[in-house]
Amino acid sequence: MGKRLIILLGILTLLAYGWPAWTRLNSISPKKETSFSSPPYFDQSVNPGPFIKHDFINPGAVGAMVHVGSICEMTDEQLAAVWYGGTREGAKDVAIFFSTKPPGINNSWSSPRVIVDRDLATRELKRYIRKVGNPVLFSGPGKRLWLIYVSITVGGWSGSSLNVKASQDGGDTWTESQRLTLSPFFNISELVKGRPLPLKTMGEHMNQEHFAVPIYHEFLGNFPEILWISFFKDSGRIVYEKSRMAGGKSFIQPSIAVLNTHSATAFYRSVSTDRRIAVATTEDCGQNWTVPDYLDLPNPDSAVDALPLPEDCILLAFNDSRNSREIMQLALSKDGGQNWTRIRTLENSPNEEFSYPYMIRGRNGLIHLVYTWKRKRIKHLVFNEAWVEQQVAGKLDK
Repeated sequence: MGKRLIILLGILTLLAYGWPAWTRLNSISPKKETSFSSPPYFDQSVNPGPFIKHDFINPGAVGAMVHVGSICEMTDEQLAAVWYGGTREGAKDVAIFFSTKPPGINNSWSSPRVIVDRDLATRELKRYIRKVGNPVLFSGPGKRLWLIYVSITVGGWSGSSLNVKASQDGGDTWTESQRLTLSPFFNISELVKGRPLPLKTMGEHMNQEHFAVPIYHEFLGNFPEILWISFFKDSGRIVYEKSRMAGGKSFIQPSIAVLNTHSATAFYRSVSTDRRIAVATTEDCGQNWTVPDYLDLPNPDSAVDALPLPEDCILLAFNDSRNSREIMQLALSKDGGQNWTRIRTLENSPNEEFSYPYMIRGRNGLIHLVYTWKRKRIKHLVFNEAWVEQQVAGKLDK
């Protein structure tokens, strides 16, 4: 093959990969929606006194593994959750499961059903899919749901891509998967874990819904990113791009706590030898971030999750150890994330795993937390701010 032909083929390949990204960047950019939606605050929850309750979303099965739960609330206060499960992490039989729970604390979760597996993803994406993983679920008006999930064609997690599915009827039916092209070069090593953040919708963009979704990259480096994505209400079209929050080889899986329309604090899983949670801040709605710094809170190379509460308070769920996932801890900051008080140990069992916490705040003020429980079940906790304050008061009294 001649040198000129090789060069020509190389140029054509770059154009083929780069064309989707180029056309997106020359259309409406969701990143230009430069305001976070104000966090919803409530005078009090439906349960004014201290309250906590727990249940399990999935019934559990002998020999089955489950991991990476995500939860959201629809506008009718019905809860929905997703996670992945199979014989082991990364196995070909891994599928993404979906379950719902009607409004009301004492109602039960529906029987889980598969909404994505490798065979379905292969058909819908029209490319070979070896395995699926990490799902994140979020909601819009009415019964609208969106699912972003990871698929892998070759290799492990570093060879992953992101895909989107949508539902207009609360998860009963779903659109076909659409692959997100986030890089003109091979489009690999994009993963998702964090809670999506709604953005304000301005004037001419009223027919769109905008989100900033925390994602991350872990091939030839580890760094946190944001997926800026807009959904068109009338056509189902999506527009998206990504931006990097920090470089290097130390931080992944950002969890972002929005403090006001422009300010937020991001908490990172650390993959460095400094086994502590890292933190960064933004004052311009995620366009720019400070250089990450470390908190005096441990991190055993495991996911964390942060939820904003009123008056610059942040609730943090994390593994309180430098070397294991045996402890699931809650901590609270009352100054936007600078100082922390450990308020409650949720789990502490030697040689077991409790990991990948994910929190939301419902329209009635209740806080929902899901996490992987012993890799066998997805545990769901619901509690209110009064319970959080009760835990803080108990620590201060000691």
